[in-house]
Amino acid sequence: MTVLSVFIFHLSVFFLTGCAKQGYPTGGPKDTTPPKALGTKPANESRHFSARQFFIEFDEYVVLKNPDENVLVSPPLKQKAEYTTKGHGVLVRIKDTLQANTTYLFQFKEAIADFTEGNLLPSYEYVFSTGDRMDTLMLAGTVANARDGKPWNEVLSVLAYRPGDTMPALVTRTDKQGRFAFHYIPEGNYRLVAVGDKNKNLVVDSTEAVAWDTLYHSAVDSIDSTRMASLHISTPDRRVQRILKAEFTERGRIVVSTLLPLRQPAVQGEPLQWRLNPRRDTLTLWCLNEQCDSTVLILTDDGLHDTLRLRYRQPPRRGHSAQPPKEPLLKTLCDGNRAFYDSLMLAFSKPVTPAVGQPQAEILNLKDSTLGHCTVTLDSSGMRARLDTTLRSGEEYRVRLAPGLFSDLYGRPADSLTFRLTPKDYGTLTLHLSNHTGHPLVVEVLDKRDTVVQHATLHAPSATLRFTHLPAGDYRLRAVVDRNGDGRWTTGDYRLGRQPEEHHLFDKTLQLREKWEMEERWTVGRPAALDRHATLDADAPLRRASF
Repeated sequence: MTVLSVFIFHLSVFFLTGCAKQGYPTGGPKDTTPPKALGTKPANESRHFSARQFFIEFDEYVVLKNPDENVLVSPPLKQKAEYTTKGHGVLVRIKDTLQANTTYLFQFKEAIADFTEGNLLPSYEYVFSTGDRMDTLMLAGTVANARDGKPWNEVLSVLAYRPGDTMPALVTRTDKQGRFAFHYIPEGNYRLVAVGDKNKNLVVDSTEAVAWDTLYHSAVDSIDSTRMASLHISTPDRRVQRILKAEFTERGRIVVSTLLPLRQPAVQGEPLQWRLNPRRDTLTLWCLNEQCDSTVLILTDDGLHDTLRLRYRQPPRRGHSAQPPKEPLLKTLCDGNRAFYDSLMLAFSKPVTPAVGQPQAEILNLKDSTLGHCTVTLDSSGMRARLDTTLRSGEEYRVRLAPGLFSDLYGRPADSLTFRLTPKDYGTLTLHLSNHTGHPLVVEVLDKRDTVVQHATLHAPSATLRFTHLPAGDYRLRAVVDRNGDGRWTTGDYRLGRQPEEHHLFDKTLQLREKWEMEERWTVGRPAALDRHATLDADAPLRRASF
């Protein structure tokens, strides 16, 4: 090999190895470890504490995250402490005058994070006593949604009151599973209140979610499931009935929407016909003068008395059309997959009357080409009609209504309507229910998403309820104790001292299949003779709270 060849070879090796070494070190996996406390000054759990500040040292630089909100102090301080970072630590300056012979607990709830990665320290507690002894008792519990019993997944402030106090003696916060605990608390009985407390003022405001117990709970030296408080939270319904919208949607047609369902509305003014939607929160009115474009109406109902001055406004042009297409007078409410024993329903966009005699529909069985007819019965509202027929499961049908069977309030006949459907088998649940609560029950059938698919109200001590047209699937049963008799679940109201209406869950999930007829028995509540709450043990560490 010549000298030149050797030079070229070494030069090539140099460039190849140089290219192989290009790039930057990755630095290893991302740090996900929160800062670690190394010590405090004065020491944690100090007695005869008289300092005006304390310092918490960590193993790295830290930052503070909203300390005024995320540091909880029990007992609460009238003047907030001052929180600053200093080197590898947090310095807390106490501005308030501390009570004598009192244990103070500072809870840092996600208030401290490392400087580089922002890893939050979930919780840290610093405690001291201004006397010669440290309080060591505790109190714990859970907060659940009063509607469904699931943990309340929003962070709540939990306040503990001593008998006769109007300000909380202790404060803590729930975790995201609704659990809470008070540590280092003195002996005594406490009434518990959990509140959304968005403004962090430690006061139950009228619109905030709240849970409270009517019992006093004793501080204990250890916690087990039998000693945990159980609170049920709801957001008070303080809505006042009002009109959300009132307008002409077209000449001669007015729609009025309200915040709450209407009970017994009355309308004065223009001669008209009106109908309520099933939820009773939307009122549709048709003026007898179809070209009416302005009117004054007076709408009255429970808690409502409004004068409506309305004028029709021409909608803006859209493309080449000055008016949107009009809604057809007649349409079907069938989705094509009804139960074979279900009623076939029609709907009308305006009140109608039969044009001639008893209207009939034509029904063709597409499987065997059998042609039949059935009567169409209009209900009292003039907005819905039922096809009186019997269908067979799994067979496809074509239904046709000839034009002119009905006329609207202006005398215009309905067009023809044709639709297809294939009835199917659904399940049926028969429930034999015994009610020992002393109040009406609202029995709800819940699907796997906990959506109420059917419900029924029981006023008698016992009855048989039948839930039909249930698609195959898993269901649960919930019974709401309807103490105020309004036919629905009612939230709590702290200011009125009214707890949210309680509910009971059936002890198993029901697996319903097509063509099944399931039968179950359920006893809700307990007879008075068997009720374990009918008498209270005189030695129990709980007693009634007064408001």
